[in-house]
Parts: sequence; C-alpha cells; structure tokens
Amino acid sequence: MFYIVLVLLIVLFAFLIVLNVQFKLFYSPNKKLRILEYHSISTNGFEDQITIKKENIIEQFEYLKKNNYKTFWLSEIDELKNKNQPLPEKSVVLTFDDGFLDNYTELYPLLKQYDFKAVCFMVLGRIGQRIDWGGKFINKNDNMQLMNKEQLLAIGSHIELGYHTFKHDNYAFLSLEEIEKDLQLCQEIIAKEDLKVFPALAYTYGGYYRKKGPKQEQFFELLKKYGIKYGLRIGNRINIFPIKDVYKVQRIDIRGRDSFETFKKKVILGRRKLF
Repeated sequence: MFYIVLVLLIVLFAFLIVLNVQFKLFYSPNKKLRILEYHSISTNGFEDQITIKKENIIEQFEYLKKNNYKTFWLSEIDELKNKNQPLPEKSVVLTFDDGFLDNYTELYPLLKQYDFKAVCFMVLGRIGQRIDWGGKFINKNDNMQLMNKEQLLAIGSHIELGYHTFKHDNYAFLSLEEIEKDLQLCQEIIAKEDLKVFPALAYTYGGYYRKKGPKQEQFFELLKKYGIKYGLRIGNRINIFPIKDVYKVQRIDIRGRDSFETFKKKVILGRRKLF
C-alpha cells in the first residue's frame, strides 16, 4: 500500500510539474508576461488563420479592457527588466506581424480608442509595397498592402516598430551568411528612412535555428552582433518575467477563426488545449 501511494504521489508531482511548464500555474501573476500574435484585420467579413474580423478583435479588446489587462511595448518591458522593476499583473504585449495597411486604417484607431499599445513587426524591405511572398493565407485576403513610411511615422503614439526580416524569409532555411545580409539590409532601410525601430525580431513563420548546438549559438551571437535584444517565436506559452531566453521569447498565436472562448483560454492559459 505504501508503495502504491508513493507511486501515485510521484505521478501527481510529475503531472503538476508538466502543468506548471505548460501553463505557469504556480507563478505569481506579476511574473507572467503574455505576448499575443496577430497579423491582419478585415472589415469585409473575411477571416482565416492570419486575418481576424474587426468585430472579433473589438470583442477581444473589450475583454482585455474589462478584465484590467495592461498593454506594453517591448521597449517598456525591456526597461522594466533593466531597472529590476516588477511587472504589473495582467501585463500583455499585443504584436502584429508584417505591417499590413489595415494596421494603420483599423488597428491604430482601435488602439487610440482603448488606450492600448501594440508592436508591429515590419517586413522592412517591403515598406509601402504589396506582398510578394507566398503562403497558404496570402492570396485569399484582398488587403495585402503594407504600410508606407508616412503611415509608419503617424502611428508612433500607440505602435512600436520591430524587425520582421527584410523580405519575409524564413531564417530556418537561410545560412548564417544570408541571415547576416538580411539584418544588414534591415538596418540600412531603418537608417535611410529614419525610422524608430526597437531591436526585437519576430521570426517569420516562427523559423529560426531551433536545434541546440554550435549553429544555434552562432545564430544567437549574430543577432547579438546586430544589436537585436529579443527574438520572438510562437510557442503558445506564457513567458516568465524577467525573460531569460531572450532569443526564444514565446508568443500566443491568436488566429482569425478562433472563437471568443478559445481566445479567453489562450489569454488565461497560453494555449487552447491542455496537451
């Protein structure tokens, strides 16, 4: 009997450890940093994995507002970390990838309305252009234009800019030399256009050198060489503040077809399913 109880306790303990890793259940609220990942907002009823209907994101913003979530830029999170200051409870970073035109026409007014902040990870070599990369969810949306320089400058009161590569390449499939060239081109555009861009990089397609070893270490050193402070993947987990693995920052993927209940689960737990 003793051994049965002991085994059950060990299994229970292991299960609780798994739950804590997945959902950060046993961390205090001011240690949990949620980073939500969006892309595009539609006004014509269209939705897919990367495009959310405007009425749905309004419902989500209402939820965040009513439940006292506080939005931050990544630069503000970085400042709290550097000053060893605590993270406020219910802290969230809203991120939008690619730099779609609707981030200016639809997102920016909503952020002003709700007094929210967001981070837009811009494909820096395609400013003001129409999307020219492929993908399952690209050609179905009729609003595939990216913001131009004037629009990027205009949104600065509520939207912070970050890196999303030069032309939307997946770093997982590039050599270190190609990645270095990509970072060089990004920084040339930033200087040429006189843009204020926080040095955080959202990996396109969530792609980077995932396998631990010398190549990953060289990749991280390359990011450090070019002043990149944070690298953001997907992961669908809540981050623990202060973030230690700064080039493996996890985001929670908010998909256009997520139900409102699914959205709430993702915000609370970091993901939709237990396993």
